[in-house]
Amino acid sequence: MPFEDNKATILQFVEGFNQGNLGVIDELILPDFYGYSPKEGEETAPEVLGTLSSDLVSAFPDLQLAADNFVDGGDTLDFDLTLSGTFSNNLWGAPGNGLKASWTSTVTSRFDDGRFAFYWQDLPVPSVLAALREIDLVPPPDKMDQPPKHPISIPEFLIKLIFTGQVADKECSHLDMIQVTDSDLEVCPTCVEMGDVWPALRMCLVCGFVGCCDTSKNKHMKQHYEETGHPIFRSIRLQESWVWCYEDNTMLSGKILDQYRN
Repeated sequence: MPFEDNKATILQFVEGFNQGNLGVIDELILPDFYGYSPKEGEETAPEVLGTLSSDLVSAFPDLQLAADNFVDGGDTLDFDLTLSGTFSNNLWGAPGNGLKASWTSTVTSRFDDGRFAFYWQDLPVPSVLAALREIDLVPPPDKMDQPPKHPISIPEFLIKLIFTGQVADKECSHLDMIQVTDSDLEVCPTCVEMGDVWPALRMCLVCGFVGCCDTSKNKHMKQHYEETGHPIFRSIRLQESWVWCYEDNTMLSGKILDQYRN
């Protein structure tokens, strides 16, 4: 019976992971993502999930998975996946603090030859922010416009998944406007003039203007777009380089900038 076989595959993955065998990722996860086949040069699903899992296991040494509430979808299988553990070591730039966390999400999986691909059904920004706040990685809502206590650099793959709902880059019709790719600035000049602070910096890829992000008090990058029509910018926060286009509402990998550098 496909349902029982597929359920057994998920439980085999959970058991192996909980025993510290991250090799089950290569063994049981399909190379393709749920709805996307990586292009040449792009990381496969096991590679991305392997890196993410290594980060989490290092930060949460007692990390455990649990899968239940399985629902047969014919060609797919839905279930609730719970991650729980103690934030003990560094994660993406933030030190461990001993806080315990537990996060449950509904997952949909498809299967092929004993392996599976999956996606989280409920991975909206508020849900992820709530999970990160649970371990004090992200400031509370009333302090999102302030510099974070521990600046973190969330993996680009995860940011894209959260904000766009997919792994693949969405279409952007403004790449031909890119003229500038890098900046030495480490402040928002307009905020400095005003005596204000900011949580993160963005740089316009059309003219090089540097301004604060959309969660800041002043939103100078968004103001710049509204005043100039320059829609495309990149993050220059920590080691981030991902690209966002206001008009197409899309996020692109920072790797795309390599082709525009002289």
